[in-house]
Formats: sequence, C-alpha cells, structure tokens
Amino acid sequence: MKKIISILIILTFLQANAFIFKKKEKPVLILSAKNPLVTENFDEKITENSVFKINSRIYFLVYLPDGFKSNYIRYQIVKQDDNAHEGGYSRVRAKNVRIKNKHTYSDYFTLSQTGKYYIQIFDIENLHQWRAFGGFRVVEE
Repeated sequence: MKKIISILIILTFLQANAFIFKKKEKPVLILSAKNPLVTENFDEKITENSVFKINSRIYFLVYLPDGFKSNYIRYQIVKQDDNAHEGGYSRVRAKNVRIKNKHTYSDYFTLSQTGKYYIQIFDIENLHQWRAFGGFRVVEE
C-alpha cells in the first residue's frame, strides 16, 4: 500500500510540474531530509534542501525527461576539499545501482563529516559526463 501511495505522490508531483519539465527538458535532482517517496500528507510539497546535519539521511530523487540510457546508473558523492589531490575534490562514495524506472531513481545516503559536497548521477555507459548534478553542505548539529 505504501508503494502505491508513494508512486501516486511522485506521479502527482511530476504531473503538477510537467510544464517545467517540458519547457526546460533538463534533469531534476531533489535533495531532501525526508524521503521524497513517502510524505506525511498530500499537502506537503517536496522542496530542495541544501544543508543537512551530520549522520542524517540525505534522500535524493532524480528525474530525467529523456530517461536513462541503460538499466544501471552510478551516483557519486564528491567532497570539495583544499587538501584533496585532484583539484581540491575527493570522491567520498560511488555506487552502481540497477534502476527499475527509466526516468526516475531515488535513494538515500549518510555522511559523517562536515563540508561542501556534490552528488553526480551518471549513466553506466558514459561515466565521463554526468546526467544530473547538485551541491549541498553537511554541518554539525
């Protein structure tokens, strides 16, 4: 039942904002402290957040109007750091996942260090060009 409700919420959100997706035709990446698939009531709007507390769940949902090219994607979490080797950035996490829906994917992760981070979503067939990208910060409580 929860899956049906969550699917209906996502479809309602996407239909309500369909004019945005058709107009821009750009990927949409939503970061949230709450699971974007499960909301407490139907009046709650999913908003983009960019500041999270240490060790809290950071949920994300990516929507691609033109869809993913394959059944697998990779998402990477990258930290901006002056002490890192490659131009001030270090890869914190990379995960390959199988997707069930060609246009959307949702998951969560936690981070235990403060700093400025970026999330990148790639098609597994082309790891040189990200499909969606977003920045956020992790701060102490």
